[in-house]
Amino acid sequence: MKIKTVAWLVFLLSWLLPLPLQLPLQAKPLEMELKAEGLYVSNPSTAVLQRMFDDYSYRDYIYMPDWKYPPLFLNALPSDFNRVADKNLRNRLFIQILAPLTMLVNERIILERYQLMMIQKRFLQNEKFLPEDQDELERLAQKYDVFTRMKGTDRYKIVLNELFERIDAVPPSLLIGAAAAESNWGTAREVGLGNALYKEKVWFTDDGIKPLNEPDDSYRIKVYPSLEAAIDAYALKFNSDVNFEHFRNLRRQRRNHKKALRGNAMVYNMVRGSPLENYAGLISYIITFYDLVNLDEAELGSVDMFWKKK
Repeated sequence: MKIKTVAWLVFLLSWLLPLPLQLPLQAKPLEMELKAEGLYVSNPSTAVLQRMFDDYSYRDYIYMPDWKYPPLFLNALPSDFNRVADKNLRNRLFIQILAPLTMLVNERIILERYQLMMIQKRFLQNEKFLPEDQDELERLAQKYDVFTRMKGTDRYKIVLNELFERIDAVPPSLLIGAAAAESNWGTAREVGLGNALYKEKVWFTDDGIKPLNEPDDSYRIKVYPSLEAAIDAYALKFNSDVNFEHFRNLRRQRRNHKKALRGNAMVYNMVRGSPLENYAGLISYIITFYDLVNLDEAELGSVDMFWKKK
């Protein structure tokens, strides 16, 4: 629902009015929309964003109380993000922005996994797959690139088992570390033009961002409507692409042994994830240096916090 109440306007002004007068005007008006899962924000300046983070005691991305993070989701990086002179501050802001988004993406993946569990439970009770469950399995099989030539009940058993292998959480530390490595901490041209955090390629089309100084004209960089969409697409790649099969095997093993899914323990199973040199080693360094593994067992807080301004 759109927030248009007087109380919300006063709340917003409490962020904007104290800002120094010398700050440049917003290129686009600040927009906020409160949804069931959290607050979506568009077009904040970096200064306004920092004030919003501070307002909810989100002053750093580690050691949050009870490991709960504010469900505050940016649709794109601030337009002045590249002008933050302090590199360490900019990197930490990048992590703060992406952390809630990676948790949101994982919440949705886990919900799909729960739906699989319910389908499995109904099958064990009825000894057959209900028509609506068959439809859902077909939809998920297409989404996660699961294929079998089997027919009937055997087909759905195979699809169900393979989907359990594929539909599972991707550690936020890996999603953030990969985004940092691919996008140079959000400063890459492609991020500003199309939220392309991972510089995913699309082939033989003019749709997308044409790379600069690239003689190969056969591909473009895929454009996403939001940062969330880019992260969601990359998480899907972890869960469906053949290059991440070793990652999925390790994840299953860790689940079977009741071990937490931590990025620093799984990063070297994504060595084929990028053309960047020493990709896994680079992401491992980022995870370790910035303590990103702390995010892997964190979760989003309640949306109610947006009505409890400190």
